[in-house]
Amino acid sequence: MIIDRYPSANILDQRGHWDEATRRVVMDRVHNVPPPRFFDDHERSVLEAVCARVIPQNHRPPERRVPIAPWIDQRCMTGEIDGFRFDDMPPDADAWRIGIAGIDQAADARFGSGFLTLTGDQQDAVLESLRVGRPSGEVWSGLNVRRFWINIVMRQIAGIYYAHPYAWDEIGFGGPAYPRGYVALNHGAREPWEAPEVRQ
Repeated sequence: MIIDRYPSANILDQRGHWDEATRRVVMDRVHNVPPPRFFDDHERSVLEAVCARVIPQNHRPPERRVPIAPWIDQRCMTGEIDGFRFDDMPPDADAWRIGIAGIDQAADARFGSGFLTLTGDQQDAVLESLRVGRPSGEVWSGLNVRRFWINIVMRQIAGIYYAHPYAWDEIGFGGPAYPRGYVALNHGAREPWEAPEVRQ
């Protein structure tokens, strides 16, 4: 069971204190989720299943789940990058396509079926083979699995998740402080607008 450590947190209640540019960016993450344009239906389904295993959200009501796959799709469609690329890695969009095919190959090699038909535990086992750098499948002979797992999968999934205000509520992050600024300058004190942590 996942314990809600900040049950009173609702960072969107603070949006009136943000400047217009910040408010627009944050609210877009909630209300303007990009439509699928890059991945085909199967690739998108595998990507969504991978996101759900990396950061499970079954404990959240559906309307409070952070959409991750649509923002990865958007990154791939627009060619958004982090400003660097390893010389032995393809562009992120290509890496995702190759990696998704490789996840299906690893699933089939280990369990005789594609990733989407596996149980949660089996999916975890396939993803664990990527994490330790030993997945099955010919795709992985041409793609650096460790860099794909760490710098593409984990970096993007975690980055998108923790850029969302619903995730901020989960960790008790008080959100953008501009232009209001911080006032609790003593060590460990909460800002007046931050939710208290409930320890159980």
